[in-house]
Amino acid sequence: MLGRIAELHYSHGMTHQEVANLLGLSRVQVTRLLARARAEGIVEIRVFNDEAIFPLEQQQLVARFGLESAWIAPSFPDTKETLDSIGTVGANYLRSVLKSGMTIAVGLSSSIASVAKHLSKEPVDVTFIPAIGSRPASDNTVNPHQVAELLAQSVGGDASHLASHFLASTVQAAEMIRAEPEISQILEAARGADLGLFGIGGIKEEAGTILDTLGFSTDTKELLEKGVVGDISACFFDKTGQSVTSEISERVVGLHLDEIMSIGHRTAFAGGSDKVDAIAGALAGGIITTLVTDIDTARILLKK
Repeated sequence: MLGRIAELHYSHGMTHQEVANLLGLSRVQVTRLLARARAEGIVEIRVFNDEAIFPLEQQQLVARFGLESAWIAPSFPDTKETLDSIGTVGANYLRSVLKSGMTIAVGLSSSIASVAKHLSKEPVDVTFIPAIGSRPASDNTVNPHQVAELLAQSVGGDASHLASHFLASTVQAAEMIRAEPEISQILEAARGADLGLFGIGGIKEEAGTILDTLGFSTDTKELLEKGVVGDISACFFDKTGQSVTSEISERVVGLHLDEIMSIGHRTAFAGGSDKVDAIAGALAGGIITTLVTDIDTARILLKK
């Protein structure tokens, strides 16, 4: 049914009402089914447009924070809609920068996963590499290696897998894991990536790694007391973008902040009022070189 309705509307130009009359449905039913057809990937709509939606704010972000570029999506009352909107614009950004032969490091972020489904299927010979291990199996969040695979599938590239949890039980265990040849090779490749794709985590509940995975504990309390405002791929920083270290930092199996910043081009996909302070810190410290966000967040950042 979804395919029939989509074919009649998009291929044959029939209005919602005409499709409804033909198939014995209501116009509202047709509208809902067409929306479902898009959500399930039966219908793909591409807009060929080089014009930015919010050019003034993009220019202001670039000038204010010394960015290479800024990409801004519409904001919506629903957080998931805003995330999907950022994913749509993020896909446009990624499509504009991908070149054959590139290696792309992928950080710990659910935001990047929303980009993959909006990418076109035009093949590009690129390789996506996790810059950090995975969250525990009990965590429902998409992990870096899964995001790398999704992105690779979307553009016909390749993906690697970093076979480790992102947080070891002890500092010594983390050192041993990082020394394993397979892990060491993946991290070395990530260090030498042409581009890094990351999310930015805040310190509020459901806003990032600190609280979502670690919860409130002595370790996280120590980080907050040291002035942590956010993290990028489990690397913690304060409001000026300076690295904040603790035992947790040494237990991470992934790139450290200085290694992330050694990647020439570093793009963050992040938005929402609960992440404003974290994004502002990352911008203040020059941690990222490109920001993909939503218009509400962009305007708050510009007022800070």
